Amino acid sequence: MKKQVLFAAAAAVLMLSSCSTITHTATTESVDTEMFNRSNADLNVSSQKISFTYNPDASHRRAGKKAVIRAAVAKALEANGNADVLVAPQYEVKETRGLFTTKIKYVTVKGYPATYKNVHPTTTQE
Repeated sequence: MKKQVLFAAAAAVLMLSSCSTITHTATTESVDTEMFNRSNADLNVSSQKISFTYNPDASHRRAGKKAVIRAAVAKALEANGNADVLVAPQYEVKETRGLFTTKIKYVTVKGYPATYKNVHPTTTQE
């Protein structure tokens, strides 16, 4: 009787398990494209280096570390004269690690704010 139960259990395990191979294929086709910049601008870089500390809320933390850094740069530019771009940025990210999670406490952004001036179409001399 025990042999029959053991045989039935082994047969059931073999039936429920399967070996399969999944193959994914994809084809790509090259697309000939070119990108042109048809305008030029002067970049006015501030001589004052700024430092801004950003404490992200839960919605920004859920978006990931790169999104938190981008939000910190945007807030730093907004708080320091509404500049267009941050030149030579440096980031300091403070994280606390739990058993299964990592939580970003704050991000400190340092750099030189800059604004675009004199945006004009590209000429043949440029």
